[in-house]
Amino acid sequence: MEARTLDDSTTVVWSGTLTTVAFCEPSLWDQTGGLVSDAHPLTSHRAATTVKSGTQKAQILLALRAVWPDRGLTGYDLSTRGLVVNGAGHPISANQACTRLLELRDAGLVDFQREFPAGPIVEAATTPGNTGQVHTLTAYGVSKASAIPA
Repeated sequence: MEARTLDDSTTVVWSGTLTTVAFCEPSLWDQTGGLVSDAHPLTSHRAATTVKSGTQKAQILLALRAVWPDRGLTGYDLSTRGLVVNGAGHPISANQACTRLLELRDAGLVDFQREFPAGPIVEAATTPGNTGQVHTLTAYGVSKASAIPA
């Protein structure tokens, strides 16, 4: 039996005259790489290429699913409560959590919690004198979060 990967999502396995094609769709957990501002140093850009952003995004979806539909969370909440950890098991920074939230918003999985439909964004206290925008799952995000093995 021989196997050959044609691209990132297709593997062909053949044995004699039988051939099996497996389409391995990458999951949210498998995503690597993240956003980084041009204002950051080169070391941050290098680190952004290897960050396990998919694992962090999945942890955020699970954390938001745990409080949905009653409330949402800020990036600060996700970081300081240790709800999202990096590969070493340490909580990610609030800045990293907010970057992952942006990526999840762009994917249609989370959105800002609003006081009423199309109303002002709900904010919550973070550090002394500051607030953060509260995020909640979209219907699509609830579906995806429910499919993630906890």
